[in-house]
Order: sequence, then C-alpha cells, then structure tokens
Amino acid sequence: MGCFRWLGVFLVTCVPAAALAGDIQVTCEPGLRVYLDGTLVGASGAKDDGLFLANVENGAHVVRVEKEGFVPQSFQVEVRDLPIEVRVEKFLSQAVPRGGAAGARKVKPPAGSLLVTSAPQNCVVEIDGKTEEKSVPVLRLDGLEAGEHAISFSKGGYARLSGVVKILPGAEVRIRGDLLTGTLATVDVGEGSLRVLSVPEYCTVRFLGKTREKTGLNLNVSHVPVGEQRIVVLWRGRELTSSVAILKGQRAIVTVSFMKDQKPFAVAYEPE
Repeated sequence: MGCFRWLGVFLVTCVPAAALAGDIQVTCEPGLRVYLDGTLVGASGAKDDGLFLANVENGAHVVRVEKEGFVPQSFQVEVRDLPIEVRVEKFLSQAVPRGGAAGARKVKPPAGSLLVTSAPQNCVVEIDGKTEEKSVPVLRLDGLEAGEHAISFSKGGYARLSGVVKILPGAEVRIRGDLLTGTLATVDVGEGSLRVLSVPEYCTVRFLGKTREKTGLNLNVSHVPVGEQRIVVLWRGRELTSSVAILKGQRAIVTVSFMKDQKPFAVAYEPE
C-alpha cells in the first residue's frame, strides 16, 4: 500500500506544466483581411467575432487589418504566452463617400489665386498674354493653374516691369508691382494641415525641419504652409521619403507602410 501511495505522488509531480498559448483575438466586423507581420493569415468572420490566431510565437508582432476603400489599421502587440485581444476601431475612408458626403477623399490640386497691388494704383497688368486694366487698390485673379506665370506691369511715363510669379496648388499669392522703384515682390498666403498614419504605428517623422516621434494612431501637424512639402519617415533603420502637396484649408492624410507588398505612401484629403 505504501508503494502505491509513493507511486501516485511520483506520477502527479512528474506531469509537465502546460504553457498557456500565445493566442491573439482580433475583434472586428466580418470580411476584413488580417495580416500578421506582413503575411495574410485570413479573413474575419462572424463565427469568431473577427479572427482568432492560435499559438502565435512569443515576441513582438504587427497585426494589420484592411478594409477595401479605407485606411488600414495596424497594431503592435507583444505575445507572452497569455492570450491577448486586438480590437479594431472605426475605419477612416480613403474615397469620396456615396452621395457626396464630406469625408476623406482624393482630390485634384485646386487652382490658385493672385492678388495684385501696384504703385501707382492705376496701371495695365498682363499675365500670360492676357491684359487686365487695374484701376482698384487690389486686383484679384482667380482660377490660375499651379505653376509659373509671366506677369508684367506698364503705365505711361514708367519703364515696363516684367517677371514670373509661381502659383502653388490652392495657394493665394500676393504680388506687388512697384513701377516707382522697378521692383516685384510676392508673398505666399495659405495654410493646410497634415495627418500621418503608419504601419507599424510607432515611427519617427521628419517634417518642416522638425523631428517628431509618432507613438499613437496618428500624428497631426497644423498650420502647414501651402505647397509641396518633404516628409521623411524612419523605422528600425529604414527610411521612406516623399513629397506631399499641402492644400489650403485641406488636411492631407498620409499613410506610410514599411510592410512588404504594400504601397509605401498613400495620400488622401479631407476638409479641415
């Protein structure tokens, strides 16, 4: 009897401790594409309340969820034996919503405007060969395409004043033709803003001469001058660089991805 008692104790103490699985529950609506570290692992369904990833290797991983026509969502997770949950929030649209409702949308860079002042006030202004009689303090010219335009000022008794003015997309540019001193001066007017989304979520962004650490879902920069602006995004020694057009009164939504087989940069716009 004593031998059997010791045998029972021996069998119990020799049962190995079971490791808890490193599972990931991706909670989301059905029909979404789910990637793990850049590899498609399946589509979400109602049966699993999304998608259940079983026995995921311990360590750092990136879960990316895609919905057609919307900005993808990515999540950095750390698997340590115990199950974890990734809860997908509402997606941001990348296209114009049905019915023309306001929202994030791809737009053609709009035309710019030119505000013309002069000394003296009354003179003849010629832009791209088209003549305008200026008899008001400020002559406004709208609908100018982005790019360079030839402009000249003339008036009897003064030397003709000529030059080139550059119109940026959506910008309102002021130009002063001073026939008294023979000088031209321009000032760019207009601001927009920038929102950066990225995969992975955590990265470093260089923009407008400043370095910013992106530690959340998005990074927002306000009061950005209208025009082409350079953006650099860094992650684990890798660098992605591009130019983004900042439009007056618009928020440029830049989605950056370091994942394979995905577009590095995508840009959409929405009203501020």
